[in-house]
Amino acid sequence: MHRQRCRGVSKLHRIHSLDYLKLGLAVLVAFAHTYWLQTNMTPRLFLIGNGLMRVMVPVFCIVAGYFLYSAVARGKGVKWLWRVLALYLFWMAVYFPFWLNEIHGLASLVKELLWGYFHLWFMAGILVAGALLLVLRALGRVLAPAYEYRILLGAALVCAVIGVTLQYMALSGVAQIGVKKFSNGLFMCFPFVTIGYLCGRRVARLGTLGLPPRWLVLSLTIGGLGLLMIEAWLVQARWTDDVMLDIPASSYIAAPALFIATLGTRLPAPPIRLDPISAGIYFMHVLALHLAHALGFTHLMDLMLFAVGLPTLVALLLQRLPIPGFGKPAHRHHDHGRDTAQP
Repeated sequence: MHRQRCRGVSKLHRIHSLDYLKLGLAVLVAFAHTYWLQTNMTPRLFLIGNGLMRVMVPVFCIVAGYFLYSAVARGKGVKWLWRVLALYLFWMAVYFPFWLNEIHGLASLVKELLWGYFHLWFMAGILVAGALLLVLRALGRVLAPAYEYRILLGAALVCAVIGVTLQYMALSGVAQIGVKKFSNGLFMCFPFVTIGYLCGRRVARLGTLGLPPRWLVLSLTIGGLGLLMIEAWLVQARWTDDVMLDIPASSYIAAPALFIATLGTRLPAPPIRLDPISAGIYFMHVLALHLAHALGFTHLMDLMLFAVGLPTLVALLLQRLPIPGFGKPAHRHHDHGRDTAQP
């Protein structure tokens, strides 16, 4: 079991397989931002970059929703949001020199803060998704307590359909729709965060024994990943490999299945904490890549050494200091309750 009863509420404990999953996905994000795939794009590589790798953001959103449920169950949902906001503003400040040129007045500053710089759009999206989920949850508990989770699921379904529809309208040229109109906190992050939230609720109530049968989960994972590649192939066959597929419809099968498959996999505890390393790679890899390019490094292996190795080294050094999120407080090492949205 990965739970413990505490004052009538199941307390979610650290599931080490999620730590390994987040680390692997963070490395893939760093790889994606080397732009090696775009530079060497072929129809086959399109199936990877716009197929298989499009599962990354949805899985991260599901993980965020899973931890959000833990916070909400303990009455700390708003505090969880504040922690995400603090992380977001801190890293927006760190990257300020890189988006300073985009600011031409108050309106552009607000717009940049709402959308987020480059990879930090994910944190902005998680803020929107988490806030919306908490608002809908509160309204549901007041107006229709018996339908609280149906309301969440229904809202997530509507947002998912709108997001995928807008994307394919943009791809087909039916309408001029910018990528930020559908790849955002409302139409991309919120549906997956809700999925994670509902998974967290089920595991908290029933433990991992409440998950679907293992054979079914693994079948859906393999099938979902296959559908991602098929969908990507169809897109590049219809619109060439110059387009981007941001929200594959099949990611709504592949991402939840991969998350649940990971959730049900028992792995040994890592010798060191992996969550600060995965967070460090996610937040710092863009800085590291800027440094690599400034020093004249352009080969993929060199870029990956900077994007993954440098943040890992920084995270390991910070773990030796009493810094929240990086230091190693033994009494919290086995509890996911304080995890926020970062990888």
